[in-house]
Amino acid sequence: MLIVIAIATMAVYSFTDLMLAYDDSAYLSGDIVQTRVNVESGAEAVRLLLAEPPELRVDYGGVYNNPQMFQAVNVSLGDDNSTPSSFSILAPGLNDEGRLAGLRFGLQNESARLNINALPILENSSAGMMASVLTATDDAEESSEDATSDNIAVSLLLTLPGMTEDIADAILDWLDEDEEVRPFGAEAEYYSTLPTPYVPKNGPVLSVEELLLVRGVTPTLLFGADANRNGVLDGDEQQRFGATVETAGSLGWAAYLTVHGAEASKRRDGGFRVDVNQDDLELLYEELSEALENDDYATFIAAYRIAGQSNSTMALLSGNAGGGEQAEVEGRWTADLMGEFDLSGGGGTSCTQILDLVGATVTVGNGDNARAYSSPFSEDLISMGIYMPILMDTLTTQEVEVMPGRINLNECPAELLYGIPLLPEEAVEGILETRDVNSDDPNRQFETWPLVEGLVTLDEMRLLTPLVTCGGDVFRAQIVGYFEQSGVSSRAEVIVDATTVNPKIVLWRDLSHLGRGFDLSVLGSRSLTGLEGDDSGGNGLGN
Repeated sequence: MLIVIAIATMAVYSFTDLMLAYDDSAYLSGDIVQTRVNVESGAEAVRLLLAEPPELRVDYGGVYNNPQMFQAVNVSLGDDNSTPSSFSILAPGLNDEGRLAGLRFGLQNESARLNINALPILENSSAGMMASVLTATDDAEESSEDATSDNIAVSLLLTLPGMTEDIADAILDWLDEDEEVRPFGAEAEYYSTLPTPYVPKNGPVLSVEELLLVRGVTPTLLFGADANRNGVLDGDEQQRFGATVETAGSLGWAAYLTVHGAEASKRRDGGFRVDVNQDDLELLYEELSEALENDDYATFIAAYRIAGQSNSTMALLSGNAGGGEQAEVEGRWTADLMGEFDLSGGGGTSCTQILDLVGATVTVGNGDNARAYSSPFSEDLISMGIYMPILMDTLTTQEVEVMPGRINLNECPAELLYGIPLLPEEAVEGILETRDVNSDDPNRQFETWPLVEGLVTLDEMRLLTPLVTCGGDVFRAQIVGYFEQSGVSSRAEVIVDATTVNPKIVLWRDLSHLGRGFDLSVLGSRSLTGLEGDDSGGNGLGN
């Protein structure tokens, strides 16, 4: 009898232990679900914030480095109000030299990366841009050998740590549409000889990871020592790979590349820009008058479309500089001269870029009665500081709603700036030394600020404009959902496209299997009295 009682007692204890284990498992599963909900809440918060125009985002503290908005945002306090769970949104930072280092609480602009799908376009444009360099250079013979051999796409790739000319050519062969093999490249003939043969894409890639199919690209080159994909080099990664934060390429090429960069053709207040190349000049004049609120500006641009002449080298080479012999300049353009023009007949001069208007002239009359008037957009830097942010924010030369992402001068790593062959090294150093993402100077919101501040010349800026920006409307967020008092967490990398009225998530990569990625001391904890170690209080986002 005692044996039966003992066996029954042990069975009860075993059943109790099993039920407790199931109970713990249920709680753990619930906690994991909660952390995933936290990540989803963070992604939705990002999407809603990016639905606001850039001007309004600044009022919230901006999206670049804003701990109040993106660190330890509480989602739930738990059933007993004592088990808080939150999300934090992090992005790689830049050190004083402009290189990737450290962390910040905010979003990463995809235009701070090189859009690899834009490389074939840049390569096709290289010849024309270099021709402009030669035309604008006084000592053309001395520079011709170097300039004509420059390929913007190759130059940008070669600036990546560990990149070789062989791999750069292989990447461009993978992207371009033809089957012609570059001097150091690879096409279908090579890939068909592999143990598992395949053909090159010969077109845009869908992800940076697709580059692993390119000859010579390895996981180590693409991802570096960043095994957990958190954007920084952790202590264990440094020990495992024998690398330090100072080691070139320690974060891999993936930290510099994207396939998602894009810009919406909108003003900072969210409205659409005026296309100065539209056919209906009467409508153009109406839109310019309303947008610019300056009659001299509006009338000059409308008149330029009829009888304008630009001193831009790129405009001359493209045939958009205006025709006819330059008349003697009699003075500066004023709005009362507009009476000499008939806008109903359309225009014969187009703008290749907004900077064509700077230093341009408009000719009034014909033959012996022809008189030229200089642009109200003069070339002196003081005047530029006044009118340049107005022009760059309000006007465009393309009838498109979305443009491929250019390189963001304010946020990109130094390596990408040094890779632009059209940008002098001393100008790069000046940009890196003085750039400030959080500047309230309106000129700093646009790619022309190095021109306004005298770091580059007008001709250099005209060449750089197709390559660089200070905008970008696609953002990357690394979101960690976690409990502040336990190790349960979820993590995802999310890319949000804000080029549309309703921002959309275009990539969701679950990184939970790689761990939380960041210590709790970094992620932070937020109580009802505010962020631990921060007296500024909570922001309410995601509550």
